[in-house]
Amino acid sequence: MLERAPQLNPVGAGIIMNPNAMAVLERNGLADQVRRDSWPYLTRETHDRHGRLLAMRDYRPLYDAGKLAQGALVHRAHLLDVLYRSLPPGTVRFGVSLKNLQSVEADLVIGADGIHSQIRREVFGSFNPKYMGYRSHRLIMENVAGVRCFTEYLGRGQRIGLVPIGEKRLYVWTTFNSPRDTPSPLDFRSFFRQFTDAGLQRLFAALPPPASIITTEIEELWLEDWVHENSVLVGDAVHAMTPNIGQGAGMAMEDAAVLAEELASSAKIADALANYVRRRRPRVETVMRISREVGHDGQRSGALACWLRNRRVMREARDAGKAQAELERLLAFTG
Repeated sequence: MLERAPQLNPVGAGIIMNPNAMAVLERNGLADQVRRDSWPYLTRETHDRHGRLLAMRDYRPLYDAGKLAQGALVHRAHLLDVLYRSLPPGTVRFGVSLKNLQSVEADLVIGADGIHSQIRREVFGSFNPKYMGYRSHRLIMENVAGVRCFTEYLGRGQRIGLVPIGEKRLYVWTTFNSPRDTPSPLDFRSFFRQFTDAGLQRLFAALPPPASIITTEIEELWLEDWVHENSVLVGDAVHAMTPNIGQGAGMAMEDAAVLAEELASSAKIADALANYVRRRRPRVETVMRISREVGHDGQRSGALACWLRNRRVMREARDAGKAQAELERLLAFTG
């Protein structure tokens, strides 16, 4: 495994390990290690911009019934550390930057190198991600808001998410409609002044320095061809999706699990790759579409459109049975 970075860097913000991602880790005996330093993903609350509760999704009945693996809210550094320590020594070669793939001799090349994949560019051609019209902040800070579950606030053209990843640590994310090249706002209290919830006001007053806040553009990328000769793409390298339902990691982990299973059971690499694509494409297309639709709905900016959205969120939350069934369809990984 080749890695461009000189070492395993414990950086980044939080990550939502949904039940399907945790199911993959359970199959590999790693879920308990991840959960040891995380916050259980038991419920999720949706509020309006003033803090009024619109809906609460409860995952516990699905966990108790054995229909879903229990999700976890985690710092990315902890997840990476668990994954890295599970590998045999020497599996990852750090500080390796390839000028081109011609210098690599391998029976199979797996491109798991993200939305700006070098392998995709060299083997499959140049494909530019599509900017979706909004951007995001991500940061880690003390849980001054006092939230005890994943809590999302819906505003007009803006959203704020508070995700506890430990007893005292909080992963904070925002999304905001924005032209692509506009400078990132530094004054959160002013920029997000539509959010008047008391917990958010405490959060705005205690934010870390701007240098510790990650700002990213929300993009999508989809390739029709996932395989070319002895090269195959997984995760964001082939299907980068918006982060609206926290499934970037989940889809990448599912990809890896299915690809490994096919390689282990197929006599020919070409057959394994074909089966991998056949099994994964419909699932990823569905999840990607749902994530895009959730983002479009969440980023509505008109007063009437937002009022109607919030009423719909409240109405749909009353049908608990339907909500549970939808969660099971989305979050169960059966391979």
